[in-house]
Amino acid sequence: MTNFTQSSLIESISECCDKNRLSYGNLSPTQMSPGVWEFSAVPMDDECSKHGHCRQQRYYVKEVDNKMVLC
Repeated sequence: MTNFTQSSLIESISECCDKNRLSYGNLSPTQMSPGVWEFSAVPMDDECSKHGHCRQQRYYVKEVDNKMVLC
């Protein structure tokens, strides 16, 4: 498991969110267990991007091969 700094953790989560069409505000995530973090983001789906019906939701990521993936 990688020892992320706070800034590298946020950057890694941000990259994961970009790949999964989530808008992440770069706020500090909460560590739930070793290698697993909780954070809030807005899904950039049609309801949000076309109609303005955007809702922040909780998401979880885990570290896999020094990268973050959604759980």
